[in-house]
Amino acid sequence: MLTKLQNLLDNLLAGHDYESEDSEYDLKIATCVLFLELAYADFNLTDEEEKQLRESLRSFFKIDDHEVDELIETAKKKRQQRTDIWLFTNNIKSKFDREEKIKIIEMLWNLVYADGYMDKYEEALMRKISNLLGLSHGEMIQAKLKAANNG
Repeated sequence: MLTKLQNLLDNLLAGHDYESEDSEYDLKIATCVLFLELAYADFNLTDEEEKQLRESLRSFFKIDDHEVDELIETAKKKRQQRTDIWLFTNNIKSKFDREEKIKIIEMLWNLVYADGYMDKYEEALMRKISNLLGLSHGEMIQAKLKAANNG
């Protein structure tokens, strides 16, 4: 707990939210953290969900498997260091345009449906993420329906 507090204070005093100065990479990490949060929302990461998570990151950021591996490892560490997702969603909200945020929500819904089952925790987290990204309820529902119809 003290380490988390010290890291937060160090980052605030330095004038930024992350240790890295590379804002594009920070954005990738923030996005990946959301995928990990959702993947573990029901306390069970299936093979289908992991495959969907990796494919979404690879296609959205146009990166190879090695870069996906590195991104996931870094995001896992960042996820463990933070107590909530606000910091990550706020970074995405401020740097991505509306279409990119909607694409992220669509990919997250695809992750929800990857295992063929939508858990109540996954649905609740999707509502929270959509709200934190500044998307309307209608935009979230459209993305949900698009993902449900793809499955």
